[in-house]
Amino acid sequence: MSMSLENIKHILVINLKYLGDSIWMLPFVENLKINMPDIKLSVLVNKGTDAFFYNCPAVDNVIPFPRNDIKNHWLGGIRFISFIRNLRKLKPDMVIDLTESDRATILNYCSGAKIRISYKNEKSWRQWLLTHNIHSKINSKHMVDYYLDVLRELGLKIYDDKIKINLPEDAFYSLKNKFPIVFKHDTTKKKVIVHPGARNALRQWGAENFALLCDALSDICKIFLVAGPSEGDVLNNVVRFMKKQPEICSNELNLYEFAALCELSDMFIGNDSGPIHIASAKTFTVGIYGPTIPEFVSPWTDRKLIFDCGPLPCRPCEQDKCLNTEFKACLESIKPEAVIEKIMETLKTL
Repeated sequence: MSMSLENIKHILVINLKYLGDSIWMLPFVENLKINMPDIKLSVLVNKGTDAFFYNCPAVDNVIPFPRNDIKNHWLGGIRFISFIRNLRKLKPDMVIDLTESDRATILNYCSGAKIRISYKNEKSWRQWLLTHNIHSKINSKHMVDYYLDVLRELGLKIYDDKIKINLPEDAFYSLKNKFPIVFKHDTTKKKVIVHPGARNALRQWGAENFALLCDALSDICKIFLVAGPSEGDVLNNVVRFMKKQPEICSNELNLYEFAALCELSDMFIGNDSGPIHIASAKTFTVGIYGPTIPEFVSPWTDRKLIFDCGPLPCRPCEQDKCLNTEFKACLESIKPEAVIEKIMETLKTL
């Protein structure tokens, strides 16, 4: 794909996926702005996945897409049309869609941009609404690299592919007001975040496993047990199996406070979920992977430890239901004793 970028003044980037996808997108927008420092760069992502773009110096304008209001409401169609009308007022010269979905393609086309770019990974009516195609193949490389392939096909340079998350100063003040124990100096114990939740239940290692892990680490670590706002039941199930109380047990941290907690901690342990990718930018990260393939979606960092069941005929999984004869065989094969032993060894090096 070749084109002249000289007359491009405003680029809109669309990614209507999940939190982890927005985190993986940060190196993309930063490298795009380094290559084209004079452009206005707008980012359109699902509401709830937009937090870290507001403090990203490369991004000039953040547009949260009200996915739930449009998808789950009888006025959704009217609201979608209203959103498109406001989008057209931005008048971008170029739209880059990283989503590969019907809704994102419609927004791409209706933006009014003369240059409309997305991937070409399937035969679809969506291709007719684009002006240029990216030929990188999904599930052939890590998603961060997959997004960066767009810049490569545009003839742009990749300067730095690290994920950087900038936080407002009040994130630390807010965290301190909620949990002052995080800020207490203690050289005898490591601070370890444990996140047992995940968007899909098939990705969750299990309450009993996480409880065993927390209890085993509690003698040498301060355990910060956290989860998302809708995962209170997940936390309660873990605590129910625990013999020792964690220093923190909360599902009330916002994304800024959670990232601040990661920055102040020595290790994060969790399933394949959005928070693990936030943590990877701030601390050493331990991931427990089942349905998905770590090669493509693991934390984008060298400071990590990944537990993975290895090849199974059902992996990667569509995650709507388990198709294996043994339910969740991918995660059941990852035994807590082995995880605890390896984490103990790793903590000694941190």
